Amino acid sequence: MTLSGMNVSRRKFLAASGGVVAAGLVAANLSTLKAVASGHSPAPTGEIGEKHIASSCEMCVNKCGFFAHVVDGRLKKLNPNPKFFKSRAMLCARGNAGAEEPYNPERLTKPLLRVGERGEGKWKEISYEEAFKLVAEKLKEFKVKNENRSSVAFASSEGFQEEMFQYLVQSYGSTNTVRHPTLCLSSVIQGWSSVYGVYPDADLKNSKFVIMFGANRAEAIVTPDSIDFVKYKPEGAKLIYLDPRFTNTATKADKWYPVKPGTDLAFVLGVINVIITEKLYDAAFVEQFCDGFADLETMIAPHTPEWAEKECEIPAVEIRWVAREFAKAAPAAVAYPGRRTSWYVNDVYFRRACAILTAICGCWDAPGGICPKASVPLKNLDPLFPYFEMTDDRIDVASSVKNRLPQDKRSDNMPTDSVAYLGEKDGSWLRFRDAIIAQDPYPVEAMIVYKQNFIEAVPNRAKTMEMLKKIKFMAVIDIQMTEVAYFADLVIPESTYLERWDSVHNLASIWPIATFRQPVVEPVFGTKSMFEIAGGIINEMLKLPELWDDADEMEVEDFKMDVAEDIFGQPLEEYIKHQLADHPGAYEQMMKEGVFYLTDEASYGKTRNPEFRFKTRTGKIELANVKYADKGLSPLPIYAAPRQPEPGKYRMILGRHGFNTHTGTQNNEYLWEIQKENVIWINTAEARKIGVISGDYVTVKSSVGEQTVKVFSTEKIRKDCVFFAHGFGRLSPQLSLVYKKGASQAAILEDYLEPISGNAAMHETFVSIAKA
Repeated sequence: MTLSGMNVSRRKFLAASGGVVAAGLVAANLSTLKAVASGHSPAPTGEIGEKHIASSCEMCVNKCGFFAHVVDGRLKKLNPNPKFFKSRAMLCARGNAGAEEPYNPERLTKPLLRVGERGEGKWKEISYEEAFKLVAEKLKEFKVKNENRSSVAFASSEGFQEEMFQYLVQSYGSTNTVRHPTLCLSSVIQGWSSVYGVYPDADLKNSKFVIMFGANRAEAIVTPDSIDFVKYKPEGAKLIYLDPRFTNTATKADKWYPVKPGTDLAFVLGVINVIITEKLYDAAFVEQFCDGFADLETMIAPHTPEWAEKECEIPAVEIRWVAREFAKAAPAAVAYPGRRTSWYVNDVYFRRACAILTAICGCWDAPGGICPKASVPLKNLDPLFPYFEMTDDRIDVASSVKNRLPQDKRSDNMPTDSVAYLGEKDGSWLRFRDAIIAQDPYPVEAMIVYKQNFIEAVPNRAKTMEMLKKIKFMAVIDIQMTEVAYFADLVIPESTYLERWDSVHNLASIWPIATFRQPVVEPVFGTKSMFEIAGGIINEMLKLPELWDDADEMEVEDFKMDVAEDIFGQPLEEYIKHQLADHPGAYEQMMKEGVFYLTDEASYGKTRNPEFRFKTRTGKIELANVKYADKGLSPLPIYAAPRQPEPGKYRMILGRHGFNTHTGTQNNEYLWEIQKENVIWINTAEARKIGVISGDYVTVKSSVGEQTVKVFSTEKIRKDCVFFAHGFGRLSPQLSLVYKKGASQAAILEDYLEPISGNAAMHETFVSIAKA
């Protein structure tokens, strides 16, 4: 079998099965993974026999394929799927540890209604039917009271079942939805889309020269990139890595530059300057496919490598070397886009600069370059939802609350009371929260939340708790008692990804593949999926006339047929069959192999056609963005120096790792073996000044909060920065492994906003440190 040009022999498959170590770089002590269910209660089915069932992972965003080894109805182990070429037949430490999820002793098992004060932890068990009825009644209550469906907000995190949650949102009609991207990747999406009209992928498998900016792919796993840049790196290829920390990715790099925080843009502008002034760019590609080169050429003139060196503290000779090598390797050269880019207030301009560097060297839609994503054609239902009259505009759009911006020149000419390009479904978490607190221009009094732990995800935890005081009713759907669940009024347990059906989803990429989920074990505690929960709530909503009196009667009747009956009135397996109906045999292949694809070969060059029109206003690759100029933004990426910490203070920087995903996996027993609390990285020289060594505890304080955390004194971080991992210092007692263990990022981070995309700017916080 060929996987994207790679022959997978038995030897390679066995090596991939051990890829948990190579990809996660962490799993040395996971002895308990040998038989994950052996120490837990037996499955309730009484099933006898052994099976290997194909499905896909939900322990992070990658959704890697696996085969579940099930014996007598109990999950024994998860093994990588050799046909799942997006993950290069790998399953990491987190993927293996996912087998613990159905049997976690602290998972939610019954719907819970709060009976004490919020945060007291006093609950009573109710049935799912009672929970569905309560949610429907509350939706009616706030719609009638406020004459505004948008007085109820809906928050969700990325995942296959989020589609079903969004069907519930549309069934109610609120415009107020907030999602994960404005805490993560909205700035990189906006930055690259503003140049090419799409958010693309990097072909690391074939690239000869890669520049990565803080994208710690050896630990912050993104498939296939985390495998390709190490295991399938072409002979002679070079990796250049910029990061204030010496991470595991830095150990794999040919050169590591400890860039001064907030100055990556200066480095890229210096590289572009060399390429243009030395005429190393692809003139034919620029002439045929790009717009705005003359403006770029004028703008870039003063941004010499010597100028850049003063800003980013990377020698001019190195900047020149990078520029020449990048151009020499083109088009098989990559300025890596990354994923989590919630860094600085000017992050969109930085991402635009990376996209522009790619364009002028012709590194677009070619092997080893940056490529548009492709997808597997699926048949969608496209249900129609009623138009509701009692619905106001999004609160983060309509509100006049001011954006929190750093007081320096980067904030000049940035939007101060709006977001220039706000995603219709994503919203902007920071503006959304501020508008709810201000009740401007209307009150939001209820929230329905699907698996988004925003208390620990959104910067400035104290302000989030202030927002919750404005929320009179909050229902949370999740598998564990997160902080948001712990402070909710109603908690509805969802089945884990190993216990449910999930509809088919495209994993769009250079190598497009579609996957789904099927239950590998029956729900251990009789829980329900989001599909069943959404259907149950919608059925209760249909019993309440007050929820439909501002919609056309015919539209409501169509909705009953299209949504309540055709989607939620049928088993989810029928929905999956419909999605694959245009591909004979696809459903059977999906059930057997867990994947469906039309080809495992990459396709290049479709957009390098003179007749192709990019999704930009000019129809070309926009080096100077026309729409930006219309909005008062700079059409070209402008640089201004970031503010610096005062003496005795440090910039807090963030980063992901291979141990955990966001705040969702720290209470997993097997992953907890690896990381039981977080530690703060402090440069050794700075630690001496403070009077601490590794193992001591320090108090970390910002303008919005303080935390106590253990010290890791190291030479692997710049003197002006500190870092600690996400997901610790928790407030929920039902996450007992990490309750009050370590430090919370959300409690420390200040809530600065990147106002072009609405992303949080999480690297703008300065902290003081003292021995605890």
